[in-house]
Amino acid sequence: MSDPSEAFISVQPNNASLIEEALEYGWTELIQSTSCPYPNLKQPLLTDQAFVALLAGERGVRDWQPKDTLDSQRKTVDRAFEIHRKAGTRFGLSVALDAIDCDVEVTPWHQMQPRQAPYHIECIARQRQTPIDKSAAHRVLSRIENTKSERDTIDLIMAIGTDSGLAFSGAGYQVLCVDESMTGTIRDVSPGFAPLYWGAGTRLIFSTDVEFGAIA
Repeated sequence: MSDPSEAFISVQPNNASLIEEALEYGWTELIQSTSCPYPNLKQPLLTDQAFVALLAGERGVRDWQPKDTLDSQRKTVDRAFEIHRKAGTRFGLSVALDAIDCDVEVTPWHQMQPRQAPYHIECIARQRQTPIDKSAAHRVLSRIENTKSERDTIDLIMAIGTDSGLAFSGAGYQVLCVDESMTGTIRDVSPGFAPLYWGAGTRLIFSTDVEFGAIA
């Protein structure tokens, strides 16, 4: 906002009315107080929340749901072009459902046992964060319907994902073992004699670094 002590320079002619000058001054102050939306205006993941829906219309998002979380809306708009290009394929379904925080396994008809009719697919979907309920199932089904091929028929299975694992951790510790021993005898030697005796000594040092670490 400009300094109130500074003189306002109007671009209007001298015969402008007071209301015209007031509107000009008000719009000037409003524009100057607004931060520039660039360069993030066209980036769905970074732009202001108010522009996300506008970008969705610009990029032709078909499955737009105002009830989706803001993060899901941003991801949907960000990957809209990729979803359009890959629509009707298993990869396209995976990308489209990933945008609404959902993993999916797609099995085509020729890989099923027993084999199903042509163009039939089975989708096993897992919600990452949202609990499974009727509304979540309808949301996933709506996204699939807007991404699959027109000729495809689907069976949707909502699965519950579980994670399990076993972890070990440890710290390195040096183990040092020293063994000293002597074998043989050295007899007392009387004065005037110089016999030769032999002796042997051994020194065994065992050192190791123990480091445990495994994640399964």
